[in-house]
Amino acid sequence: ASDGSSSREDLSSQLLRRNEQIRKLEVKLSDYADQIRNLQKIKEKLENALEKHQDSSMRKFQEQNEAHQADRAKMAEGMALALEKKDQEWMEKLGQVEKEKRILETQLQEMKRQSLNLFQKRDEMDELEGFQQQEMAKVKHMLLKKEESLSKTEQELEACARELVHTKEVLQETSKESSGLRKDLQELQQQFLELEAQRDELMTAEINAENKITTLELREQELQTVIQQLSVDLQNMTLEYDERNKLIQQLQEKVSTLENKLERNLSGDEHMQELLKEKTTLEQKLDETRQHLLTDKTHHAETVNLLETQNKELEQNLQIAREALKKSREEAGEQDLRIQLLQNDLENERSNMQQQILNVKHEYEEKVSGLESQITTLKTDWEFDKTATQNRLSQLEKENEDLNKSREEYESSLKNQESELDRLKKELSSRETVSVEIAKAFQETRKQKEELQQQVSHLTSIVEEKDQLIHEKSDMLLNKKEELNQLSQDHEALLLRMRQLQSDIEASKSQAAEKEETARKEIDELKLQIQECQLAKEHERNASELEESARALNNKHLHPPENPAMEQNGEVGAADIIQLQKDNRELEQQITEKNKMIKQLQQRMTELKKTLQKELKIRPDGEGPEVREKTNSEVPNASVTVTNNSDLNDSREINFEYLKHVVLKFMSCRESEAFHLIKAVSVLLNFSQEEENMLKETLEYKMSWFGSKPSPRGSIRPSISSPRTPWS
Repeated sequence: ASDGSSSREDLSSQLLRRNEQIRKLEVKLSDYADQIRNLQKIKEKLENALEKHQDSSMRKFQEQNEAHQADRAKMAEGMALALEKKDQEWMEKLGQVEKEKRILETQLQEMKRQSLNLFQKRDEMDELEGFQQQEMAKVKHMLLKKEESLSKTEQELEACARELVHTKEVLQETSKESSGLRKDLQELQQQFLELEAQRDELMTAEINAENKITTLELREQELQTVIQQLSVDLQNMTLEYDERNKLIQQLQEKVSTLENKLERNLSGDEHMQELLKEKTTLEQKLDETRQHLLTDKTHHAETVNLLETQNKELEQNLQIAREALKKSREEAGEQDLRIQLLQNDLENERSNMQQQILNVKHEYEEKVSGLESQITTLKTDWEFDKTATQNRLSQLEKENEDLNKSREEYESSLKNQESELDRLKKELSSRETVSVEIAKAFQETRKQKEELQQQVSHLTSIVEEKDQLIHEKSDMLLNKKEELNQLSQDHEALLLRMRQLQSDIEASKSQAAEKEETARKEIDELKLQIQECQLAKEHERNASELEESARALNNKHLHPPENPAMEQNGEVGAADIIQLQKDNRELEQQITEKNKMIKQLQQRMTELKKTLQKELKIRPDGEGPEVREKTNSEVPNASVTVTNNSDLNDSREINFEYLKHVVLKFMSCRESEAFHLIKAVSVLLNFSQEEENMLKETLEYKMSWFGSKPSPRGSIRPSISSPRTPWS
């Protein structure tokens, strides 16, 4: 009872909090609506102010533009008149200046012509003087060239004399060299004769060496024949030695046989003596043969050694003779080559010396003839140049006198023209000052004109800038109008969205109400079906009691009757039993049908619970709008929702009436039935596993006769945020 009261208090406190939250939200919504209205009013005021400001600004701009255009037209007319007047004045002044300029130009041209004539005369004088100087320089140059050519010819003559002396010296040296070469030739011829004699000696030595070689070869052949004979003798000796060895072996065998005989027959002394004699003779023969063999061996070895030594000596002599032949042949070939080279060198030197002598003689003769011809030509040229230069000098002196006279005349005329030029220059300078003043005045007028043009351009730029400002401001106004239109459109869209959201909220409320009504109807039907199930269970209990009574009656009927008077009652009891059995069968069929119905209803209940749990889950904050509670007059039988504030991350909305029904059922039913409702209560009230286990333990404690009361484990987190009374 205490648990039920605490849960009711918690639910009521949660309902009050929920109602307060809903009221706060309604107040906030009303505040938001007031703010939106104020914003709309401010917007309308701003639009009116903007329209007024636009009208006033447009009027001001139009007035300023008209005034500016009028001022601009007046200024342009005044400037045009002033410019025309000044242009006329300056045109008149320019005409006068141009006339004076033409007069001055004609005078300048005349002065230029006169100055050109003077300059031409001066140039002609300078050219004449230049020609005279050039001709004098040419004559001097020719004289210098002639002198240089004479000096060159003298130098060449001296060089030729030197060359002649040098050639004579060279000829003497060549004659000396030729005499030395002749001496060398004689010496070489003597050496050649000596070499030929040596060559003959070498040839004779070679022939002797070849003869010696032939004799040595013959000796070698003889030695080879002797060696072959000795080898044959050795073979014969070896054969004889083998035969003698065989004889010795036979004799030894005989001696052994005789010794055996002696050992066997020791009776006959004579026989013994004969045998001993034979033995001694045989031993003597053996010794002789051995000595003969030894002597043959020693003799053979000595002969072989002698032959080998002779052969080695002969080979050494052959090698020495061959080397001497090679050396003599090489020396003879080298001497032949030297002799040939010396002969060739002598012949070449002779031919070269003869050619050089001939060339030197020919060159010397040519140079002498050329120098003599040059000397004769130079003498004739020098005499001719002398006469020509004397004539030219006389002509040049005459021309120089004429040029001096003309020069004096030209100088006098130049002085006159220079005085005239000075006078003209003074006039030009005075007129130039006048023209400079005119140009300055003209430049000042140009500057004034440019300043006026700059002012006009500045005014036009100011006008253009103002026009641009007007266009920019008009563009700004248009942009602001567009922004206002966009803001109004956004405002209208927001209002439409708010209306849509309100309509969605109302639709969701109506859908939730319809779903709650359908759920209530189904719950009522389920309650009725559960009551029917309870009635069926009571019928089952009655049927079980009837079966027990029927069994008891059957037991009684099976026992024999004590009194005959009780038979009628027994018959009546059997008929009752048959009827009871029929009733029992019918009831069993009804029970099976009801059990099937109960199972179907339980399945339907589980499906409805799942759908309700899915529908009653709370959405996260910000996804959907909060539902405001309506009055009972607007929405009849509206369901009140309770939120669990203990866990903000996993909060749920629960149907309050369904929760109330489950809690009442849990509190009013027996412990066995309440044990089955623990799961539903834990799901609806969001119990933890520890709380669910504690509920099960308390119910088991109440159901059992014995046992201790379970103590709370750890800190139990209540499913509702309000304070709760402890478990009793």
